[in-house]
Amino acid sequence: MGAGELQDVAAEELALVGALGDVQARAKQAERERDARPLVFCLERVAGAYHDVHERCPAVPQGDEEPGAVHAGRVGLAEAVQVVLGNGLNVIGETPRERI
Repeated sequence: MGAGELQDVAAEELALVGALGDVQARAKQAERERDARPLVFCLERVAGAYHDVHERCPAVPQGDEEPGAVHAGRVGLAEAVQVVLGNGLNVIGETPRERI
């Protein structure tokens, strides 16, 4: 495996990263169109994608498995989702929950 190549990345994780990457454009679209729906729908996609990752890609090692970079990466993804959803909810006038 060369530098910068992904390993042990599930399709669900890639979908979540893609959904996270779309948030800024949908926020700008919502602002430009003065309509929050594009951002709301995008935040829903992020939440759904996070749910899939949470269910299928554990951030905590299972059984005798040693903690590794993949687990740290999943924790980082969860933290990014928390920030994005929190900020997005604030933008549309909602108060985010403390825990997701």
